[in-house]
Amino acid sequence: MAQDPSTVAIAATARWRARIVAAAASVGVSLSDPSAGIPGIRTLVCGRGDLARFVPRLGHDGEPPTPAIGAHSDSIADRELRDAVADVAALLSLHGNVVLDLDAGFRRRRTPRPDVVVSAGSDRPQWTEPAVTLPVGTDRRGGPLTVALTAGPGFEGTLLELARLVEVDAA
Repeated sequence: MAQDPSTVAIAATARWRARIVAAAASVGVSLSDPSAGIPGIRTLVCGRGDLARFVPRLGHDGEPPTPAIGAHSDSIADRELRDAVADVAALLSLHGNVVLDLDAGFRRRRTPRPDVVVSAGSDRPQWTEPAVTLPVGTDRRGGPLTVALTAGPGFEGTLLELARLVEVDAA
């Protein structure tokens, strides 16, 4: 089934879905989460125009901001790591970045190669350099959960800027 091109899907864990709904409500956008309180990654859907109201950078001339950011989460076997990657991707989305789902099937064209990738440390793509590994919490056993941001050549400054944004939110 093809997605309506006038809508945008945002995949996030329950905690981030609640934050996205609150961010939308703060600017008068009614966005509901039919899976509220259900753990795991679920999808919220809203109109592009509505998304532009609470993620302002998406509204500039209809062009997505650069650099493009991609996230690997579906392909990560460990559920807690997958949720951590989804949470970081949702945070970056809320700050006006377009985050591509690199696990989605792009049948007719090559998979997009974004400038920055959000992934679990062990699953990061080899073609990206340098990398910043960010602690984003602890798992059920008390061990650290870390997410990696990796960037292509020339995007070191962007990588550090995005890492600061994640660190500030985690503090």
